[in-house]
Amino acid sequence: MKVGNLYLAGIGTYVPRTVPVQEAARQGWIDSTAAKESGITAVAVEAELPAVDMAVNAATKAVERSGHRPEDFAALLHSGAYYQGPDGWSAPHYVLHRTLNQPVVATEIRHGCLSVLTALRLAAGLLGTTPGSEAVLITAADNFSTPLVDRWRDSDHAIYADSAAALVASTRSGFARLLAVGSRSESSLESMHRGVEPLLPPARHPDRPMYVAPRLEAWSQRPGAGPLDLITAVQRFGDLVAETAEQTLAEAGVGWESITRVAHIGFNEDPLHAMILDPLGASAEVGTWEFIRTIGHASVSDLVLGLEHLWETGQVTEGDHVLLVGATEGMEAGCAVVQITAPPAAQG
Repeated sequence: MKVGNLYLAGIGTYVPRTVPVQEAARQGWIDSTAAKESGITAVAVEAELPAVDMAVNAATKAVERSGHRPEDFAALLHSGAYYQGPDGWSAPHYVLHRTLNQPVVATEIRHGCLSVLTALRLAAGLLGTTPGSEAVLITAADNFSTPLVDRWRDSDHAIYADSAAALVASTRSGFARLLAVGSRSESSLESMHRGVEPLLPPARHPDRPMYVAPRLEAWSQRPGAGPLDLITAVQRFGDLVAETAEQTLAEAGVGWESITRVAHIGFNEDPLHAMILDPLGASAEVGTWEFIRTIGHASVSDLVLGLEHLWETGQVTEGDHVLLVGATEGMEAGCAVVQITAPPAAQG
């Protein structure tokens, strides 16, 4: 989707202390071989703050840096890949009350690790149809510090990090301009993350923990499955990533030669190359691997953390283009192209 007049006016993040992966291996939380093969050096772990409070922290920074007043906002769009609190309770309104505290819509975006990109698409529509409003607050957070999630072993593709991120999408101005955003899906692969789980009754918290790797294993061993199914699925998803990037770049009117850096999802090293970097023809140096490997997979916050890191450390500057690349179950790939329009000092 080509975007006209939409900027990123404010950005804020929250990353707690990190636990070295070598220490996790010494403690027996992760197999030492798996720890080494992951390429991850440390993982962010927050033992005290709930996800929504981390989101409030990041959002407060983003709103302050944006220069917008609370009454400028049309909505708050919040996301998380894991549970934020009790069933039947609204995490978005918790964040809204402690940030903007305005009588605007607050809703949850349930699109896995593509939630922030989807929120940007929705923000463009909201701001185009809400007279008098100039901004939308986008928040994202997850805290996996629960006995129902094994952050170290749950997935063969990633180690889960606790974090939060926030963006202020604005029609006024900002440190970056959103040129295009979109996603493409391959729904024939949805069963990969379903495995053999029953759909009725659905598995719900706290009935069973979140196990990703066993579901993928069950999928690969389903009746009629072939030994090359997983390899074929990974290749198909890689093609999907490349197709999505090409489409988004075309909509943005930007060629690959104009992309300075790529901010991507925080997979472990081998899956990151197989599913994201290699299909794009991008090196780890062009991506945000050296940063992401010190945090882990920050779920819904990965892309914002990567963009902020590139911008605040001066690795991208005015006029540079950054490609944001994410993925989620389904399977679906998403991309966005942003152009940096101001140095970090412009936000204080």
